[in-house]
Amino acid sequence: MMDLTEASLVEVARRFYPEGYPVTSDEYGQDGLLPHQRTPEYARFLEAWDKAMAWPEWKTLFQEMRSVFPRYGDCTQPWAASCRRCCVYIWRPLPEGARHLTIVAAAVSVLAPLYLVYCTTEVVVDKDSQERHVFLELPEEVKPQAAALSALVERVLGYQAFPLRFANVSVPGLRVDGVDWRKEPTLLDALFDTDLDSLF
Repeated sequence: MMDLTEASLVEVARRFYPEGYPVTSDEYGQDGLLPHQRTPEYARFLEAWDKAMAWPEWKTLFQEMRSVFPRYGDCTQPWAASCRRCCVYIWRPLPEGARHLTIVAAAVSVLAPLYLVYCTTEVVVDKDSQERHVFLELPEEVKPQAAALSALVERVLGYQAFPLRFANVSVPGLRVDGVDWRKEPTLLDALFDTDLDSLF
């Protein structure tokens, strides 16, 4: 089991993200890479993703999800963030043909044995989404699905839940793609994603 302290999580982030140069001066080199893409940290990030894309446990997780959830899917965006994602879809009809969609997602870090279960909600009218919201603190109505998904992730992958109290801890000076250069990335940004509502 991983030691879940602020210091240990910051250390993980620093292992996979470079620091120490102004991100406003990004220019592609002759090799077609940006400055941060030539660092040992970025090489470790790519290696972690290569391993994560070959996880046999991920396939097992989906086989088990099939027996628990009627609607589920893989929402992973490889190399675009720091996590693989699996989702449970909950549809509810609304008046005039609209539907309410809740997605319960497990973001599974590729950088550390940690996961985060959260949900998004939106109203869908004629295939167009409106009013998408992200909840790290889960609403009561999805807690049974979230608990079942968490139990599967822990049993199949052996991962621990990411403590939400560390979500907004900043990791100054790190280059995390997707974080505006004027802001400091957080542990949530570095270990999971800067855009949790991006579930396709």
